[in-house]
Amino acid sequence: MLWVGRLFDERYTFVRITVLNLSGVGYLVLSPDGRTVSTTDLVIAIFCFAVGYLHLRSPFGVVLALSTVSGIGFVAGADNDMIPTVGLAWAMVELGARRSGWQVWAGLPLAIAGCLASDYSEVLDRPFTALYSSVGAMAMPLLFGLYIRAMGLLARQAADRATQELSRVRADERTSIARELHDLVAHHVASIVLRVAVARNVLPLNDPRVSQVLDDVHATGTSALADLRRLVSVLRDPGSVRQPSFVDPEGLPVALRSAVQRSEQIGLTVEAAVDPEVVRLDSRTALAVLRLTQEGLANVAKHAGTSAHARLDIQVGTDHVEFALRDNGIGPAETGLRHSGGPGGGHGLIGLRERVEVLGGQLQAGSAETGWHLQARIPFADPGLSGVASPRTAAEEVLAVTGQQAAAEASAG
Repeated sequence: MLWVGRLFDERYTFVRITVLNLSGVGYLVLSPDGRTVSTTDLVIAIFCFAVGYLHLRSPFGVVLALSTVSGIGFVAGADNDMIPTVGLAWAMVELGARRSGWQVWAGLPLAIAGCLASDYSEVLDRPFTALYSSVGAMAMPLLFGLYIRAMGLLARQAADRATQELSRVRADERTSIARELHDLVAHHVASIVLRVAVARNVLPLNDPRVSQVLDDVHATGTSALADLRRLVSVLRDPGSVRQPSFVDPEGLPVALRSAVQRSEQIGLTVEAAVDPEVVRLDSRTALAVLRLTQEGLANVAKHAGTSAHARLDIQVGTDHVEFALRDNGIGPAETGLRHSGGPGGGHGLIGLRERVEVLGGQLQAGSAETGWHLQARIPFADPGLSGVASPRTAAEEVLAVTGQQAAAEASAG
């Protein structure tokens, strides 16, 4: 019966009334009962066809109008009451399906009265028979309409319950993830930060490069710990935390330069060409571009070696951004490793592909003639039109950021 509920959706009222009117026109043209349509019957029929479209605004008003015209038709000498009677019955279906309360219970006696008035001579001859047939003719369509309305209400309630249950399950999952992140991952990261701080302060470090590495590890661990705590807060109570903005589009050029410099510090040679127009990107696209850069350079260092040469190109079009990263240090044996996350590999490329596709873009990665290439084309929206994301989106963003940042920095290290 679900198709019946969709058929009587309020959005399709115009279609239903048009089909009903066309059937009435067919009845007048074909005259199945063999009688000629009088001028009075034709005028009444045209009035009924026109009044039917008032269902778009007021089903009760249609019942009132058709009941009145049925009585007027008898007084005016109408010979055939088929059109107003059928229209009145359909009006009861619409009234029951789309309205409730006093309109329904006031509409029923109005419709019965109109049905009786359309054939007043029979009421005088056989009053009980006329009353019985009128009540049945109007009450049954009303009950059908009420049934349709009840089924629609039950369907909406079931959908609401399903949505609430899904929200509850998601909340339980977020709480479980938050607990594990806090009790396990955050605990270990905090321990690493503490041990690096102790080592940096108590060990004799004659080589300044060692001090630089320890300082960098300490800063990275502290940043990762802050992101983990932020993630735990979002997962435990998404509604209390606004969507995190890890990248301000205005500061994206600086963040990209920082990512390149970090790669150069571990030995990579990076030739970067970044379009200054990247400041036009919305925050989510800017974050995706930064993550592509970080993960891509980390993959170059991990698979091509820290002595490899990489070329980074980021160009902004009218409604999309083109990202390309190529290196020259990969052999055929490493191709499958990078692409599939084989032995020793992670899920960086999988995460990048998902991030790009969520934004409606495409990502390609594979071996080139002289190395490996990572390319993406991402459409972007006007930052002024981008709204606040849902709590679940915010949590997913934090999770993706934390995981990819940790993987990139671990690979680079």
